[in-house]
Amino acid sequence: MAAPFARLGQLKHEPSASTSSNVVPEVPPFSLDKERYDQNTYLGRYRRMLDIVDPRTLLYTNAEIETARSLLNTFRSNPKSLPTTTTDEQLWHAKKLVNAAIHPDTNEFIPRQFRMSGFVPFNGPVIVGALVAKSTPTALFFHWMNQTHNALVNYNNRNASNYIPMETFAQGYLAAVSSAMGVTFGLRTVIPKVLKPARAAVVMRFTGLPSVMTAAALNVTLMRRGELETGIVLVDDAGREYGSSKVAAEKALKEMIFSRIVLPFSTFCFPPLVASIIESKTTLMKGRPRVRLAINASLLMFGFGFGLPATIAIFPQNGTISVDELEPEFQGLVDDSGKRIDTLQYNKGL
Repeated sequence: MAAPFARLGQLKHEPSASTSSNVVPEVPPFSLDKERYDQNTYLGRYRRMLDIVDPRTLLYTNAEIETARSLLNTFRSNPKSLPTTTTDEQLWHAKKLVNAAIHPDTNEFIPRQFRMSGFVPFNGPVIVGALVAKSTPTALFFHWMNQTHNALVNYNNRNASNYIPMETFAQGYLAAVSSAMGVTFGLRTVIPKVLKPARAAVVMRFTGLPSVMTAAALNVTLMRRGELETGIVLVDDAGREYGSSKVAAEKALKEMIFSRIVLPFSTFCFPPLVASIIESKTTLMKGRPRVRLAINASLLMFGFGFGLPATIAIFPQNGTISVDELEPEFQGLVDDSGKRIDTLQYNKGL
């Protein structure tokens, strides 16, 4: 029985900075209901997000992920029936694969190119194109590609506890594309007219930042505005549902907008800033377009690879809200033992 699970646990976790390189950090006992890392701390959420955006999980087939899900289901129904060789590390790794590939609300596979683990490898080249674009039409094309991919990632990783009409998705997509392309076109038209050529060339590298920030805020707001009308599902620690809340939906949306606005700094601010410093201090990129492209791509992948989990980890995916902040129908709730319920949870989405 151990053979189907043989590949689980192959992605090893690196020792933490505070751990000796010769000592493997202790693996906590596996739990279906709890996370491997403490979600009450930013570091714990960041390490969890590193697992979710780990592009190596894309290499696993759907059959292997189904095996991982089967392992978790077996643990849930009858832990004693697991092979005796099954380790906590294998169980945590199975959970990592399932979290990376399967939507928590629909339990369906997310297409690889729209998973959070696919964001850097699939979207990275597009952002490189937007950063190094020389002409306005080229920049507009890559911003269209970027917003198209962003919209599909947002849709596939949304809170799916309530139905979102396709027309709402289309409105969010069109608003994001229009705003990104509009801001890009406006800035790339005005900047050369008001600044000297040398100065304009530097400033033009940063035009993507306000474009993407504006588009990200509009995209998330319009795509998920339906949640403000229907609310999102609230659950207790045991996963029992207590209905939908518009107050929780507003809180989740604000958290999403903030993280989406912060994210572009790691891709549209950090790389061009460092590239400008390199260009002004050295001759490394002068007259070397391939070197310029390689440096920009490397800076972007570095910023994207660390910035994506860092920004999403600002807020927990499964947020907590005090019952006192919710609608009247959630006041006075008690659990099976008659104890008052003080907080409930919601899936913010990614």
